[in-house]
Amino acid sequence: MSILAVVLIVAAALALIALLAIEAPRRAARKRQRRERLASEAEGHRQEASAHASRAESLAPRAEAHRDEAARHLADAEQLEAQAERSKRFASRHESEADQREGELEQL
Repeated sequence: MSILAVVLIVAAALALIALLAIEAPRRAARKRQRRERLASEAEGHRQEASAHASRAESLAPRAEAHRDEAARHLADAEQLEAQAERSKRFASRHESEADQREGELEQL
């Protein structure tokens, strides 16, 4: 092997080492920036999650109260429907009685 080849190989190796020495801090800086950005985003998401959880916690009792009120309204509605149905039957019966009495009245 000639001295020129050895010099070229050593020069290429030194250039590669220099390039790696320059690139390593850049890569570390990019990695650090990415970690900081991801940590910041994670913290933002945690804050949002906490806010939504707090809102859900405050809405749950109101939803339960509305659900209970709706159940009461449903029971009241069913009771009123039953009363209306009875009133319809009574009205029909009394209408028949009135027709019958008018028929008897006409025969007199």
